[in-house]
Amino acid sequence: MKVLIADDEIIIREGMANVIPWEENGFLLLDPAASAEEVIERIETEKPDILITDIQMKEMNGLELVSYIGKKNYCIESILLTGYDDFAYIQEALRQDVCDYLLKTSSPDEIITAVNRAKKRLEKDKKYHRCSNAAYSEEKNTIVQTLFHQRDSKDQAKLAEALPELATPPYQLILIGTTLDTQTLHSYEKIWNGYLYGTWLHDDRFTLILTKRNTYLEDGYLLQMAIKKIRQMVQQPIFMSNVISTLNELPYKYEQLSQLHLYKYIFTDAVTISEQMVKERTGIAYHERKEEFLQQLITFLHNGEYDNLITWVHAFHTWLFSHSQATPDSIQFYVQNLYMETIRYMNRIQDHERRYESIPSASSWFQRPTEILQARFSQLQQDFQKQAQKNSNYVEQSIYYIEEHLGQSLSLQEVAGYISIHPNYLSELIRKKTGKSYVELVTILRVQKAVDFLLYTSLTVKEIAKNIGYNDRKYFTKIFKKHYGVTPTQYRRRN
Repeated sequence: MKVLIADDEIIIREGMANVIPWEENGFLLLDPAASAEEVIERIETEKPDILITDIQMKEMNGLELVSYIGKKNYCIESILLTGYDDFAYIQEALRQDVCDYLLKTSSPDEIITAVNRAKKRLEKDKKYHRCSNAAYSEEKNTIVQTLFHQRDSKDQAKLAEALPELATPPYQLILIGTTLDTQTLHSYEKIWNGYLYGTWLHDDRFTLILTKRNTYLEDGYLLQMAIKKIRQMVQQPIFMSNVISTLNELPYKYEQLSQLHLYKYIFTDAVTISEQMVKERTGIAYHERKEEFLQQLITFLHNGEYDNLITWVHAFHTWLFSHSQATPDSIQFYVQNLYMETIRYMNRIQDHERRYESIPSASSWFQRPTEILQARFSQLQQDFQKQAQKNSNYVEQSIYYIEEHLGQSLSLQEVAGYISIHPNYLSELIRKKTGKSYVELVTILRVQKAVDFLLYTSLTVKEIAKNIGYNDRKYFTKIFKKHYGVTPTQYRRRN
């Protein structure tokens, strides 16, 4: 257990530190502190178990320090030192739940006796055991985590000292794709160690097991039994690295297993997923069935049938994740590529290019794939339908404006300005809607209007030509005959 002495008198703290054989009595003495404030600064990092502190110190006194420790709920037993045989101090110390008190004139034997009493009290305290386990777990976690990110022989030596069971190879790294609370982690670690030794730790995403393997790997059966047991409890596949012979390989294995984690959405029924299982996978070729899927999506955009789109998304998801060569990266690329192709098609019929939400990272959307894909593609479908309706209205508005101004010189720019869209876009919409160019549409509307004048008015051909925008009577007659096979005068006589 760790002992920390706090006294603002250097003679007292140094004397107590040097006169008493702390190690021989089973205690680790931390560097003495010169004030209560220094204790507070060091308490989180050094984690003392027993504090021996003077009552009377400058600034914060010993009783205030003990009160602070109690409020912070630290697992520390406190022994107060006083130069005053004063009952009032003793009463206050007892109210602060101080384990013991000593006069500064106490002998080394009396001090050791008091410290041993504090030790026994701690050993009986369940709260202390929880704190000790948590502190040990955090220390172990820090050491092993360091090995995942750098290959330092000093860190390996620290690991061997803290965890002698891992002093020699071979090793194997196991990953569980979820984090566990401290109590559950310790519970599962005990179960695991009933089969073969492994130290359990965690980071912000995963639970990791650095397990010691038998020198000749004769413990394969025990490993499988341990994995099967843990798999039943966590209800997730277990990810296994290859066997490694040096801790220098840990950073690489950790990175590989982190990437391997997404395969749980592909191997949904697997108990274990290993590097070997995915080694030969080439990924889904981005062009495989792409045109087929794109045409299906375009059909859904045009017909606006939401239920059919949802059915397609489910089938598409099944195809992706059950593909014999599927890898997380290839699934991500395939979906992004198809999605972007659909958006490009969308933008051909829109009056301006729109921004759409991208496909999230694989680690995000793999958790709810059909929901994400439905949301993205159904949004495209809704926008397509709205734009199609809007485009239809644009053409109808254009025709209305043209008919109202047939007697004028009508440019495409003028009509496009009336409905506030780009002339080129309007020209494309007219062609898609009517199958005619803008000039052809204007001509058709003019000769159709000429027919009305011929049938229902007594206007001359020259007057009719002027009313529909032709100043040249001969040119109008030529255009009219091209459409109806007869001249305007012949048409009027026949009808």
